[in-house]
This record gives sequence, structure tokens and C-alpha cells, in this order.
Amino acid sequence: MKSEKILGYILLAVGLFLVVFPIWQEYSLLYSGRGLPQLIPAIGTDQMGIFFSNLLNILTTFSIFGIIVWAGSILSSRGVTLIREVSLKVARESVSEDILVVKKEEGEKPSS
Repeated sequence: MKSEKILGYILLAVGLFLVVFPIWQEYSLLYSGRGLPQLIPAIGTDQMGIFFSNLLNILTTFSIFGIIVWAGSILSSRGVTLIREVSLKVARESVSEDILVVKKEEGEKPSS
């Protein structure tokens, strides 16, 4: 097996892990009853301050996990690209067929 394919499988596995693990962590974080991590402390003791600090904590946590999932999707797509064999011959044939079709359409006379 080529070293490119091995690297592709490693990137695919790491990417899938980075996609699945944060989603599972968010689910367990929200439904476990432990509460969200307090990344941003409460602003004052009134209801609005507590509400906004909780809202900012939720948005921050989701943003961090969203960035991790996005990075995992990029890694897994790079891994699939390394695993998959790309044939340039097929791509050139399809492009030449498109050019032939366009030339035929330009050369045809309109029917009356």
C-alpha cells in the first residue's frame, strides 16, 4: 500500500473523530445536567446579566465545537482525496466530448 493511501486513511480517521467527538460532547454536555462551562463569568447579579452570560457561554461553546467539526470535515475530505485514485484521462475525455457537442451545435443550421 502506498504511503499516500496510508496517510489518507489516517487523515480520514482523525477527521471523522474530530467530527463525531465534539457532537457527542455537546449532546452529553447539554443533556447530562452538569451545566455549561462558565467561560464568561456572570455580569452582575441581576437576571439580565445572568441571562447574557449564559447566552455567551452557550454561543462560545457551540462556536468552539463548530470550528473543531469544520476542521475535522476538511481533514476527512483531504484523506478521501488521498485515498481515491484520480484519473486525468477520464477528465480529458469528458472535456473533449463537451467541446465536440458545442462545435456541433454551432455548426448546425437552424431548421425552419
